[in-house]
Amino acid sequence: MGLTSEMKTLSEEILASFKQRIIENEELVNDVQKTLDGFRKDHQEMAAVLNANAASLRKGLAIGEKERLSTFNGLMSGIHNTINSIQKEVVEIQNSTFNMINEFSVERAEMAGDLKKFFAKGNSDRKQDEKIRMKEFNSMMKEINVDIKSINDEVLAIFKETNEMLDTFEKEHLAMSAELRTELSKNLAERVDYTRTLLNGFQKRLTEISKENQKMAQNLRKDLNKGELERLSQYNGIMKGIHQSIKGIRNEVKAIQKNTSGMIGDFAQDRQGGIDAWNNMQESIAQLRKTGIVKAPKEAAKKVEKKEVKIEAAAEVIKETPVKAVEVVVVKEEPKAVIVPEAPKTLEQKMLAYLMNHPKGVKISEMEGPLGETRMKLGFTAKTLLDEGKVQKIENIYYPIK
Repeated sequence: MGLTSEMKTLSEEILASFKQRIIENEELVNDVQKTLDGFRKDHQEMAAVLNANAASLRKGLAIGEKERLSTFNGLMSGIHNTINSIQKEVVEIQNSTFNMINEFSVERAEMAGDLKKFFAKGNSDRKQDEKIRMKEFNSMMKEINVDIKSINDEVLAIFKETNEMLDTFEKEHLAMSAELRTELSKNLAERVDYTRTLLNGFQKRLTEISKENQKMAQNLRKDLNKGELERLSQYNGIMKGIHQSIKGIRNEVKAIQKNTSGMIGDFAQDRQGGIDAWNNMQESIAQLRKTGIVKAPKEAAKKVEKKEVKIEAAAEVIKETPVKAVEVVVVKEEPKAVIVPEAPKTLEQKMLAYLMNHPKGVKISEMEGPLGETRMKLGFTAKTLLDEGKVQKIENIYYPIK
């Protein structure tokens, strides 16, 4: 009964430990999956930020290009407006000049008519004054021709200045356009170089992050493989110890059975000898009562042999009681091999008692089920015991101090 309960308890502890290891492996896999999901999410967020930065950069370039085009269009429209105003002024000067010449012609014609009328009224005065008037007229015509020539010279000068101004505007426009193109190409090249440098830096950083992630994944795989090998070795050691314990228990059971069978055989022989002696005594008393002569021992032995069959049958029936008694004694003696301390009151005493019953070492997760406490509380208590020097820790396994 005690061995069965202990084996059942041991198997339950092994199953609980194995289930706990499966749960821990699942938690570790979930943590790894969450970490990988976090890395994937960070990469996606970084890609979104890069896309947003690229979009904002394109938008800024487009806005700057639009602003430059609008400025250039405004400048060109101003230049065209200036040229149009100059052309309008030139046209107005030409029209005013032509109108002045026409007015001079009209006035000349009117003056000629007045002179003809005046000559018609006084030919004598005219003849006398003809030379004077002709001189005056010629001088006046010379002045008029001089004025017309000066006006023409002024108009030509205006045309010349206008053409020179237009040429100057055209040269300045070409120079401004070339300078603007150079500046735009220079700024564009600088922005392209900056963008390429920025993208190369992002690509380099992403490559470094990828290498770090691969390295971390390799280390994690190595740790997982190492932990799995350690768990398998621990499990194989535990199972080997269990098999050795079961083998030793079987040998002890066989020895107990052999000793019990020997004790039962000796007890049966002793009892049979007592029964034979008692029967011989009864037969001797009966013979003395009848004849007063005791028969020879041989006859008594024969009678005893005849009765032995009946007695053996009775002994076989009685033999069941000693066997049961021996089995009960064995069951009571087996628990004495286990040291059962006093009923622990605190968690520290419970943990110490549990570690004393498991000298091969126990992890915190393996004590969670049997002691019925949380892992955090057990870890705090184990740290307290470790600081007090009551237990020792090797890696993640706690051992009792011998």
